[in-house]
Amino acid sequence: MGKINKLADLCWEGLTLQHVSNKEVVIPYVFFFIFTFIFELFLAFLFLSSIFIFGSFGYKPNVQYYLSGIILVLMLFLTVPLLITTIRKIH
Repeated sequence: MGKINKLADLCWEGLTLQHVSNKEVVIPYVFFFIFTFIFELFLAFLFLSSIFIFGSFGYKPNVQYYLSGIILVLMLFLTVPLLITTIRKIH
């Protein structure tokens, strides 16, 4: 179990650029995460509006539709801490 924890720590360090101090690398990386977060919010809006439209017309989506919503929420939960940690690196 220790090797898996070490791998997870190395992955987190790589995603948050903990060993990179060059601002020319960090700032575009932060912009990438900002645009990723905006795109995920757009997808969440589309998902929620489609739920409303499906409900109003009586359509019942299949399991893949709800699974994609769960994946979208997990992506949002991963993007927000990465964005916050990387923005703190700039200051």
